[in-house]
Amino acid sequence: MDVQEITDLFELLTGEQNGQTYYNFINLSMYEVSVMLRSQECSTDYRLNFLCAAIAFYRVQQMLAARERAAVTYAGKMLKESQNTAYEYSKLLLRDYLQICNDLLKCQNFVFSSFSGEEDIT
Repeated sequence: MDVQEITDLFELLTGEQNGQTYYNFINLSMYEVSVMLRSQECSTDYRLNFLCAAIAFYRVQQMLAARERAAVTYAGKMLKESQNTAYEYSKLLLRDYLQICNDLLKCQNFVFSSFSGEEDIT
C-alpha cells in the first residue's frame, strides 16, 4: 500500500485537495486493510490502494453525516432525518472495492459491515 497513492485517490473521491486534513482517516484505513489481509505478501497489490481510499472516504462521510444530523433552528438544535447521499454512495463504493479485493482479504465480516441491517456493506 502506497500512502501517497491512497491520498491521491482519496482526494479524487472527495473532489478536494484535503488529503492532509484527513490524514488520520487515511492512516486508519491502511491499518484496517492490513488487518483484513489474507497474507502480508499481497500488501503491494495495487487494488488495496483503492480499498484504503474508499474506507477513508467512508469514514469521513460517517463523520460528516453525524455532524449534519443536527440542524440549527430558532428554538435550538434538532435532528434532521434526511439521507446523506454522499454517505450512501460511499457505502456503495466501499462495497464495490471490497468485492474487487475479495481474493486478497481473509474474512467477509468487517467492523463497518456489522452495525445493523441498514449498514450491511458485504
